[in-house]
Amino acid sequence: MNELYQRLGVASTATAEEIKKAYRKLAKQLHPDLHPDDPQAEAKFKEVNEAYEILSDPEKRQSYDTAQRPSQSERHHKASSSKRTAAHTPRGGPIDFSQMTGGFSQFFGFDPDTGEITDEAKVSGQNRKKNPLDMSDMFEKFMGFK
Repeated sequence: MNELYQRLGVASTATAEEIKKAYRKLAKQLHPDLHPDDPQAEAKFKEVNEAYEILSDPEKRQSYDTAQRPSQSERHHKASSSKRTAAHTPRGGPIDFSQMTGGFSQFFGFDPDTGEITDEAKVSGQNRKKNPLDMSDMFEKFMGFK
């Protein structure tokens, strides 16, 4: 959020004097005369200069801080979306699948651990219930063919 402050290594609540002190320290360390053949140091020196140019001017700093601050609607959206996702966050430790075998055998008709069939009708498919959304009977009667 506060990239310019991070470049200088100061907090967003830093005073003008703290910003100036941090800038001078970094400028001294990264000056191109001390690192003549290092393009990374030169790029970092330019970033530090840019940050200081904005943060040392009270008007520019004020407009930068205002632009970085999320609007009221963004804060409301973030808060409400985090509440929604927090409700769906699983709690506790890892899932223990060994406790699910009882429900598995009740639903599918056999125990996966032992291979024992607990409900022959479910395994063979004899216990089939018709889907309430299946319209094939009505279609066949209306059209006159299967």
